[in-house]
Amino acid sequence: MKEKVLSIKPSTSPRYGDRIVSAEDSYEIVTDKCGNRITMAEHKKLYPYIVANEVTWKVSTNIRDFSFTVPAKYVWNGADIPRLLWSFVDSKDSPQYKVPSMIHDFLLEFKESIYKNVLNECMSVKDFRRLTSLIFRQALKDYGTGTVKSNIMSACVQAFQSTVKRGKWELGA
Repeated sequence: MKEKVLSIKPSTSPRYGDRIVSAEDSYEIVTDKCGNRITMAEHKKLYPYIVANEVTWKVSTNIRDFSFTVPAKYVWNGADIPRLLWSFVDSKDSPQYKVPSMIHDFLLEFKESIYKNVLNECMSVKDFRRLTSLIFRQALKDYGTGTVKSNIMSACVQAFQSTVKRGKWELGA
């Protein structure tokens, strides 16, 4: 039986904002998510969004219920939508993509921990990868993206994750 996402509900409304680059940001050196040392200005350009409050997301599927928590001050880069597709799906800065992209980016960034500690490795990695795309699709719908656009965006994300980024999904080793 294929898993289907029935709902994804936040514990509280996510409050998010844009990270603004200031003159001082050119001097502060920080580490990015890959361990590279960069300026704060570069960091804010790479990860332009920040969530102000902790939000626990409860996911219900036809097979299981589980939850994960996005901590306050989590930063993410938004929906990676190629400029070529902006005429179809709008730009990556469109408000209806910010929360869904936060959820999806968090799931991908912490996939190993969520797979092992939240889902207890109870499915194949391939099914988990598919589930992250289904959660993204449901979040897109919940935050104002139409069904057709949500389905297409989710399918593109799933195709990208299972081909180009497939090697990044080696979990449980």
